[in-house]
Amino acid sequence: MLSSGDGGNIVKLRGLPFSTTIDDVLEFLSGVNVLNGKDGVHFTEVRPGRPSGECFVEVESQEDVEEAMKKDKENMGKRYIEVFSTDRQDMEWALNAMKQSENGFDSLPSVNDDMGVVKLRGLPFGCSKDEVIQFFDGIQVAPEGVHLLSDHTGRASGEAYVYFVDKQGAQDALGRDRDKIGHRYIEVFLSSPDEVRAYASRIDGGSFRSSRGYRPTPYDRNDRFGGGRFGSRGGRSAFGRGGGGSGGGAGYGGARGGMRRSSGMHCVHMRGLPFKATPQDIAYFFKPIRPVDISILYDSSGRPSGEADVEFECHDDAMRAMRRDKNNMDHRYIELFLNSSPGGGGGAFKSNRNFRSY
Repeated sequence: MLSSGDGGNIVKLRGLPFSTTIDDVLEFLSGVNVLNGKDGVHFTEVRPGRPSGECFVEVESQEDVEEAMKKDKENMGKRYIEVFSTDRQDMEWALNAMKQSENGFDSLPSVNDDMGVVKLRGLPFGCSKDEVIQFFDGIQVAPEGVHLLSDHTGRASGEAYVYFVDKQGAQDALGRDRDKIGHRYIEVFLSSPDEVRAYASRIDGGSFRSSRGYRPTPYDRNDRFGGGRFGSRGGRSAFGRGGGGSGGGAGYGGARGGMRRSSGMHCVHMRGLPFKATPQDIAYFFKPIRPVDISILYDSSGRPSGEADVEFECHDDAMRAMRRDKNNMDHRYIELFLNSSPGGGGGAFKSNRNFRSY
């Protein structure tokens, strides 16, 4: 049970061994007052039963946060542990995203050709199926017709397929494009039963991870922070209406090269990311500025490129984000490139990479 409060006093531990228990965490944080004892420790998973190597710990005071930070890079067994100061919003976002991923695309109810299908993009990471159904209030969603999708780490991707009882329902659903759930505007694209089947086939056939650029989590790797081949800058998508490739994961508007123009948003391009970086890590990098969209870019072989495009609500936010240029994520310093102007979105990026949207 998460305790009440606003920002709270929260620390995040990263690099935990696979077998870490709550008692191990409490022992590691000896001398730190953990709020509510064992109930103040919250592990995260990349998917059910697969620990992420990270946990959030609620502590009693700012002094306890500072005491915990002194343990940064100390060892638990043979592993050294990174300790970060964070806040309740970051913790609840990660925990909600983990819960959402449990409702993802592990199994696919049958879809028939009479159904209408749309794909959603930009869902809040803690969004529930009930919220999606409410988003389409007045349009009849098929029973068990909301399927929340996961990214290559098993976490909520911010995307979903939604089935309607007929084709007209999907057409009506397009009228909700750019409506909001919470503070996020939602993009609605027309899809099809064939696209959903193709996506499900990729999962059932075991090719989903490799095609999405799956990388082991930190406890699986000798090179803990990734390594790097970085090429030319990646491209931001101009998301097309009414279709997309049957791969599903690549999303709508994908391309292997050429020029891609910004969708009118205020974008910052990132280069030098650790290959294991997640959308949550990127959002945390820019705190307290809040991105409205994060797209991690992949190379032509489906591997993470170490680059991402991050969109902000306004030009001022993008300019503030640029102050993070040359700051570190883990042990990697990050280069930032502005693609925004006061009057609207940025210009164009030249790309020779695929992308995945989160």
